[in-house]
Amino acid sequence: MQRLTLLVAVAAFATASTAQSALVTPNGYENIAGNSNNSFPWARDSASMRVQFVIDSTHFTAQGATTAIVIQQLRYRPHSQDVSSQSSWSGGTWPNVRIDLATSPLDWSTASATFANNLGPDRTTVLQGPVTVMPGTTTGLGAVVPWYITIPLTTPFVYDPTSGNDLTVDIHLDGTGWSGTSRGADFVHGPPAPGFAGGCRVYNTTGITATTGSITTAYAPVTEFTWVPAIDLLPRFSATPSTPSVGQLVHFRDQTYTADPGGVTSWAWDVDGVPGIDYTTQNCSHTYTTEGSRDVTLTVTSALFGTQSLTKTGYVRVDAVAASFSTSMAPGTTTVSFTDTSTGNPTSWAWDFEGDGFVDSTLQHPVHAYPPSSTQAACRLAVTDAFSNDATTVNLGFGIVAVPAMASIFVNPTATRGFWFQAPTRFSITAARVPDPASNAVQNVAIFRLAAAPPILPAMTSGGLEFFALNQPLASPIPCTLSFDAGEYVGVLGACGVIPLMSSLGTPGPFSSSVLGIPTTLTRFGTSFNINASGPDRPYWQEPGAQVSSVILEVTACAAVPYGAGSPSGLGPAAPKMRAIALPFLGQTAVHTVEQQDAFALQLMAGGFGRASFPLLPFGTVLIGSLDLLVPMNGGTVVGPGTSAWSLAVPNLPSFVGATVNFQNLNLVLPSGAWSMSNGVEWVIGN
Repeated sequence: MQRLTLLVAVAAFATASTAQSALVTPNGYENIAGNSNNSFPWARDSASMRVQFVIDSTHFTAQGATTAIVIQQLRYRPHSQDVSSQSSWSGGTWPNVRIDLATSPLDWSTASATFANNLGPDRTTVLQGPVTVMPGTTTGLGAVVPWYITIPLTTPFVYDPTSGNDLTVDIHLDGTGWSGTSRGADFVHGPPAPGFAGGCRVYNTTGITATTGSITTAYAPVTEFTWVPAIDLLPRFSATPSTPSVGQLVHFRDQTYTADPGGVTSWAWDVDGVPGIDYTTQNCSHTYTTEGSRDVTLTVTSALFGTQSLTKTGYVRVDAVAASFSTSMAPGTTTVSFTDTSTGNPTSWAWDFEGDGFVDSTLQHPVHAYPPSSTQAACRLAVTDAFSNDATTVNLGFGIVAVPAMASIFVNPTATRGFWFQAPTRFSITAARVPDPASNAVQNVAIFRLAAAPPILPAMTSGGLEFFALNQPLASPIPCTLSFDAGEYVGVLGACGVIPLMSSLGTPGPFSSSVLGIPTTLTRFGTSFNINASGPDRPYWQEPGAQVSSVILEVTACAAVPYGAGSPSGLGPAAPKMRAIALPFLGQTAVHTVEQQDAFALQLMAGGFGRASFPLLPFGTVLIGSLDLLVPMNGGTVVGPGTSAWSLAVPNLPSFVGATVNFQNLNLVLPSGAWSMSNGVEWVIGN
């Protein structure tokens, strides 16, 4: 009888509570515009990013969510206070956005820069699909603009704000496939009336696979949550991974919510899309032996609420395609050979070589001749198979590192901007130039060999300055010889003028570029110093979501890459430093300089093939793999501290192109008999 009474009470409460409710966070901003706006994530257009919003639970409990609730929909609205007049946008759709919801193990005020740390075990993918930005117009001056993004959740999320745990909204914005224009969302920053923001964001604009990011505290988007009380049996589950390859094990985890005190009593899984029960355990694992998309159904039972099922259509995609390609460029031409490197076994290919929206080729591995006057082009590859599709865009530079077109001008008397990237292949910079956004007198450039990816502002570091040129004539490329190995980090600063400095900025966020046709990403790099007035060797940092400042780098595959560390003589002075000041082009003379600090040194240049790291005690470490050349420098005379040059004519033999030769400087210090050795330099011969 007592059980019957409980059933009747639960049924009555469920009937009375079927109507949806809505609340807005931060609390109090339903009809008040926020005091800030941001492009993360809803004004990113074609740029990808990952951003988390951790929201204080009190925003929910203060607005009537005093039990566990089921969140069914999210809405966002545009910001208007940053403009004083009407502003419009055309809208558009991202076809493949992923949103996860979870209770946060950490309070919003102590959220972690590591995304995973802000996600509890109930993390649920509530959307994997399109998000649409509706077109609209703001009137400015703090008007409350109607909601412009509505996101019904394909998997509702159960959240209990009375537990005291905050809510994490984790958005993976895949910019692929976007077209149109969007607008920044309404935000609350700091402690404005009528209450505190009570939330934070963690963001990384390098892409959706980022694992860490930067934190902005007391910063929250104005968000509307549609919800109903959680008083039922709600089956939920997740799969890891949800896009496996053939033969890869997929783990399914039950995340069902029930108000039944007795909990769930049985589970039935259909994971292959073929009618019938595959597993009856709470959690299960399955291996797929053929490619394709699979519907997954979980059926659960409890004593109070009976049986409920949830089906996710096409949830597991086995061997789904992922677009990628590599290129090779015929030296001295604008003819490019494209090689499809996509995974997932695509069956069709659509190449847009100029980025104009028209398909130019449907071959898997095409060749395209760009106009001889081309400097850069955006190439897009879209791939499909029977059940999936994907696309990627790479900006190709012809003899340069491609940079974004100017979207705005940066003017600052005390700061300099640029970009950094990780070298995807061995290459050399032969010249640099700063595009002049206005009428300036001079240009300034600094190039760094970074020890690692620069820290995210406000953190800073320094070191690695390799080249700088200040007060150079405008328009003319500034010659330099800098070679980088694959995997090294390159930092570039540049601006025109003296005080203030001026440079052109692209669209927000990292820019998809390439070096010699191999994809890489340019990200904002900067210093809080005017490099013309204060010098270039200053602390620097990165801003992943900010606009990239344009510096044109002329590049070649011919290289003289430094590697290893020199060995000092043991007499006090530092080890010799060797670098190339003229590259090993066919039929030309390559030149090295060696800076050494010992007195009475007899300098020798050793050459051979391959890199090594062989300690030859007590003489130092040998860095070349074989000894095929040993010649004296400076005519065999003894020299003191300073810089010496050594040159070698490269034979004009086409068969030498791409060949590698290694060098190391050896110094015999007289009369002590001590030896010092420089770093190594590896030639990659070019034409």
